[in-house]
Amino acid sequence: MAKKSLAEKLAENSKSVVNTIKTNTIGGFSTTENIKKNIVILDELQNLIPPLLDSEFAALRDNLQKHGCKDPLKVWQTTNSVLNREVDIDDQETVYVLIDGHNRFRLCNELQIPFNIQVDNFQSMKDVRDFMIDFQLSRRNITSQQASYLRGLRYNNEKKIATDNLLVSKETEISEESNPIFPNGQNDHSTDKLKNTASDNENLIEISGQTSPIFPNGQNDHSTDKTKKTTAQELGEYFNVGEKTIRRDADFARGLDKLDPKIRKEVLAGKKKVEKAKIQKIGTAQEVTEIITSLDEVDDIYKKITSKTNENEPVITEVEMMNDELIRERFLSLTEKINSAYESKSAKEIDSLKIAFSRFLEILK
Repeated sequence: MAKKSLAEKLAENSKSVVNTIKTNTIGGFSTTENIKKNIVILDELQNLIPPLLDSEFAALRDNLQKHGCKDPLKVWQTTNSVLNREVDIDDQETVYVLIDGHNRFRLCNELQIPFNIQVDNFQSMKDVRDFMIDFQLSRRNITSQQASYLRGLRYNNEKKIATDNLLVSKETEISEESNPIFPNGQNDHSTDKLKNTASDNENLIEISGQTSPIFPNGQNDHSTDKTKKTTAQELGEYFNVGEKTIRRDADFARGLDKLDPKIRKEVLAGKKKVEKAKIQKIGTAQEVTEIITSLDEVDDIYKKITSKTNENEPVITEVEMMNDELIRERFLSLTEKINSAYESKSAKEIDSLKIAFSRFLEILK
């Protein structure tokens, strides 16, 4: 079977309704001009567009002035209800959202240069985000950091949706099954399902590409389908990179999203330099919840995170060595340190890993 072209992949992935794509002749000249005057720009979509360097923006301006805007700007035809916009107008009113050509749109309006539009149809915001990320990754002028950020955004978005669906499914299951009514009219008030739900979710960890619940006795449940690919594996194959690359991209994207939007754009545009490993480490730190407003703050936070690696390590008693729950907790901690040491490759991280590994072996003796 012939390998699909990038255009075919993008069309398939975005679920664009090809037969409804219209050109700038849609509904006549007046309708087209009306759409152009009412194009909506959403920050969350515009932020998916890798920022241009000043020299690149100047070159684009010069090109538009000399040759005009040849390629149509892409807009998404949708409604206020799909966008969940808090506006005092009809939820079903048609809205046209810009999804490609933000820099050209800005310059064309500023320089009064005519432009064409192409109206695309997507089912949801997720489909639009996926399309925009894939479309940007297909461009030749994208940097490695920008590509990493976009792949990471795609992974994090997929995982968030999967997690949300899991929580909804679990809540529905509890609601339907926690109190079944028996023939004698008595309700079963067993709380086992409610008590076990949280611990079941906590015990689900991903090891070597397989998701298996780890039970208190340390045994893995291998009843799940081992052939099922993880999200990282699927996206790795889609973008032609390794599974580990996708996971590191996800950490990088989470770290960048903790930066002030202006600084994030400058980092992605190459205007400000920061070690990628630091951003990845910050991306994995759940305690970092405040927006980071400077690169000096990035360095300070990174130092604090790494300095805590060897702190608060409890002394292991003989009783605790027999505790299966402790074994599980130390195994999870060890796994986290292995990933951290692999990503940073710093001597400090590796030393911390050695200590954690030796203490884990003590428990297993």
